[in-house]
This record gives sequence, structure tokens and C-alpha cells, in this order.
Amino acid sequence: MFPSIGAYEMLVIGVIALLVVGPRRLPEILKGIAYVYKSFTKAIDELKRELEEDLEEVDDLNPKKSIQKKWEEFLEIDEEKKDKKRSE
Repeated sequence: MFPSIGAYEMLVIGVIALLVVGPRRLPEILKGIAYVYKSFTKAIDELKRELEEDLEEVDDLNPKKSIQKKWEEFLEIDEEKKDKKRSE
């Protein structure tokens, strides 16, 4: 998620956090940050899933795709009729 932050930058951030917060409260704060991050990513994943489902529903209602699907079905039926006539 943070591709531009390297190991050195993370180390500097960790040292600053340790100095500002202190060694006793740092684990609690890191757990809180991890919980918030996990909740945030879970909510984003759920939102993506719901949006994909909604887009699929909208895509099914697209008149162009509906007409194209009906046309393909028509062509298949027409081809079957032609094959049937040839075999007779």
C-alpha cells in the first residue's frame, strides 16, 4: 500500500514514534493502527464487491448487450435450421 516508503523511512518513523509515544504505549498504539487498517481494508473490499455486483446488474440491463445477445441467439437458431435442411 505504501510503495514509496522503504525500510529506512519506516525505521525513522518507528524511532520518532518511539520517542513521541514511549515504549510502553507504542504496542497499544500499533495494535490500534493495525485494527483500524484492517477494518478499513475490509470495508474497502466489501465496497468493491458490492460495486462489482451492481455493475453486473447494470450490465445485464444494457440494451446494446441485450440486443446483441438476442441477435446471437437468432443466428444460432438460424444456423441450426440451415443445418437441419442440409441434412434432409
